[in-house]
Amino acid sequence: VDGMVTRCEASWASLPAALQEEMDEVVAMLTEAAAQGHTEAQVYLAEMYNFGYGVAQDDVRTFELCSQAARQGHATSQCNLGVMYCQGRGCEESYEQAAEWWAKAAEQGFAEAQTNLGHAYYAGDGVPQSYERAIELYKLGEAQGHAVATTSLGLCYARGEGVDMSFAEAVRLYELAVARGEAEFAPVNLQFINYII
Repeated sequence: VDGMVTRCEASWASLPAALQEEMDEVVAMLTEAAAQGHTEAQVYLAEMYNFGYGVAQDDVRTFELCSQAARQGHATSQCNLGVMYCQGRGCEESYEQAAEWWAKAAEQGFAEAQTNLGHAYYAGDGVPQSYERAIELYKLGEAQGHAVATTSLGLCYARGEGVDMSFAEAVRLYELAVARGEAEFAPVNLQFINYII
């Protein structure tokens, strides 16, 4: 079923009755396993409810399942839970809770959480503002090849925030971020720096 949907041969809403029945059975089995504390079932169900794969999209249910897996130490779920708190999806918005969950995942070496926590320190959202701490976290993410961390570190060098200003280092990092696939901010920042230098 998943392969068919991925290849756009069908959509979840238009599944034939037999396949929808099969999907309902899968959801029931995963729900039972998740209720018994099976982390991977919680993670998979959270993704299903987050994107509406075979079930109605439901932020509250996503939050519940993600919370369960996060409390069991699942780093991706901890990071996702931080995002949900940051955006107020399925819960009350709380930058403090977002930062707390990102910190748990960052401690496990999860690059996206390191980057998100870096953003929190950069802006002072839910944690004391600290460019220096943001840079430490961006460097951890960058060392793992995380393109957004690389772009964010480049921005710090371009602005001289927490580090000595260095357009040369900013350009190097932006070029590296582009090579790593970051297509939203790095190319624009690179173009801007090349314009002013």
